[in-house]
Amino acid sequence: MLPQFASNAVRSALRLLDGAEHDLEQHAPGEERLREAVDALHRAADSLDRHVEVLEGLAASLPALTDAVARLSEQLTELIGLAAPLEAAERELSGLGQLFHRRARRSGAAGDGDPKP
Repeated sequence: MLPQFASNAVRSALRLLDGAEHDLEQHAPGEERLREAVDALHRAADSLDRHVEVLEGLAASLPALTDAVARLSEQLTELIGLAAPLEAAERELSGLGQLFHRRARRSGAAGDGDPKP
């Protein structure tokens, strides 16, 4: 009876192992897909780390950029202040030019009919 018991136990163990082997074979493609998914997650995490580094560099450069824009704004304000007198002088010269242009037309029409160059 003992040999039959041992024989039944061995057979039972072999059936279990065969079932486990079969289960392992069925899950192997799933395991490979799981490994691929984990690798993809690692690549995505590395990519996110690089993006974070770029964003940190950008954030670090913002104060310097803000200062440069503020200085440029101040310089443009000064330039506009300097340009105002030039604009007024240009307007006056333009008015004088129109005044002389009108006189030249009048004197040419009142004369012998030929405008003088």
